[in-house]
Amino acid sequence: MGLSFTLLGSGSSGNTTLVSDGTSHVLVDLGLSGRETARRLRECGLEPEKISAIVISHEHGDHCRGVGPFSKDLELPVFMTDGALAGSGMNLEPGRHRRIVSGEPFDVHGILFTPFSVPHDSADPLGFAIEKDGIKIGIVLDLGYLSNLVIERLKGCSAIIIESNHDIEMLKVGPYPWSLKQRVMSRRGHLSNDSVAQYLANDFDGCATHVVLAHLSKQNNLPELALLSAQRALEGRPGLQTNHTRLELAKADQISRAYIY
Repeated sequence: MGLSFTLLGSGSSGNTTLVSDGTSHVLVDLGLSGRETARRLRECGLEPEKISAIVISHEHGDHCRGVGPFSKDLELPVFMTDGALAGSGMNLEPGRHRRIVSGEPFDVHGILFTPFSVPHDSADPLGFAIEKDGIKIGIVLDLGYLSNLVIERLKGCSAIIIESNHDIEMLKVGPYPWSLKQRVMSRRGHLSNDSVAQYLANDFDGCATHVVLAHLSKQNNLPELALLSAQRALEGRPGLQTNHTRLELAKADQISRAYIY
């Protein structure tokens, strides 16, 4: 096994992904509470004490809510940018913060992380390309559009976890105040189903065996809409060998299956 990943939860209530090479186990984001994270890890058959480190994409609560208590209890290193740490308001114990910078790869117990900037309304938001033994996993959650940099970093991935946050029409007629709707739809907001479909139709290189649609809004999206939009986009690529690419959905309140490579 090169790498595996399991989404412990993905949505506005909390985003946490477990990435493992069989020996080292890393949490990418920790938006669930510490207690809930521990419970879901045990449900996966992994004791919390086995976690090696935490890597944080940005400081919003649904991505780092549980970092403080979880990392303190287990004395875990936390990899995040200076801006994300300052914006989060966390007081990590001296020596536990590992500073990361966009474009500078870092090693976490033998797993290589390459952070890259994504367009989102936070201090210093990142996506990650995660590699081990020729396997590459891309994680891009919370971004307003797919920049050329993001598209480039997702090339050659064995699996991609990508936000498919909202259906534009549902968002427009939904319960959010207009100011929040504008934020979500902005180029520093969140990806719509249409944006993901455009990526799959025009820029996806077809390498990934799995594309997991994540961070779906409960108020402004339906799993069926997200999946249908993405499926139609892939079906419209006759010149690309995408028949081995499986589209799957992540859920906020359910643990995904383990994706093993």
